[in-house]
Amino acid sequence: MKRYPGRSGGWGAVLILSAVLCTPASGGDEENVRRLFEGAIAAMGGDSYLGVKDMVSEGRYFQFDRYGNSSGLILFADYTKLPDKSRFELGNRKKELDITVFNLEKDEGWILEGQKETRTATAEEMQDFRAAANHSLDNIFRFRYRDPRNKLFYLGAGEGKDSRLEMVKMIDPENDETVIYFDRVSRLPVKLETRRRDDRGVRERLTSEYSQWHVIQGVNTPLRIDGYAGGRREFQQFITKITYNNDLRDEFFSRPEPSK
Repeated sequence: MKRYPGRSGGWGAVLILSAVLCTPASGGDEENVRRLFEGAIAAMGGDSYLGVKDMVSEGRYFQFDRYGNSSGLILFADYTKLPDKSRFELGNRKKELDITVFNLEKDEGWILEGQKETRTATAEEMQDFRAAANHSLDNIFRFRYRDPRNKLFYLGAGEGKDSRLEMVKMIDPENDETVIYFDRVSRLPVKLETRRRDDRGVRERLTSEYSQWHVIQGVNTPLRIDGYAGGRREFQQFITKITYNNDLRDEFFSRPEPSK
């Protein structure tokens, strides 16, 4: 699960097939889906990857407005306990951090902006975070693709610049769709695509691209994530440090307080 503003972690022009034209993976298609997911998990570290319980990362974050203007470098720290707890800290000064904390197990969320009073996350913010968790690379490959309630469809090869990729669409019981792109050579999942409604209520495409992979604690990890919304760049995230299985306690994902 990566960031919450703009999450999710959060997501290319590609061929999107109508769900009406899709049929659940069977026969050769089912074998292709299994091959792609199992190959990707092996490429990401196999048992080491599947054994991750939590992760702590820090690095550099850039946001972009609709005109392509950058926010400039913003430092971040991300604390994730799989599958449903997250604390994301964004800012260059300790006393001015924006902190978002979500604990979906308890259906709780809080937002702290600098020295303002901590507020409870709105219903819309909770919904956005649930979507970010569902669409995260971490949860898809460790949990969601194995869930029999989610239907998987093999879409074949991409087109144009995506011709070196193979695609699988996942549709959950609420008809939410995620397209996962697998690199044929490295076997790694290099892109995810989903949809959301913008401020005007128009559905737009979200794309997350994963690159600069490095093996850390036996886990092949993407240290760069590029996010796009409606075809325009929305964020860039560069991880400079990450550790796995830090034994994060649940109490860490509780209401944040302003730094003294």
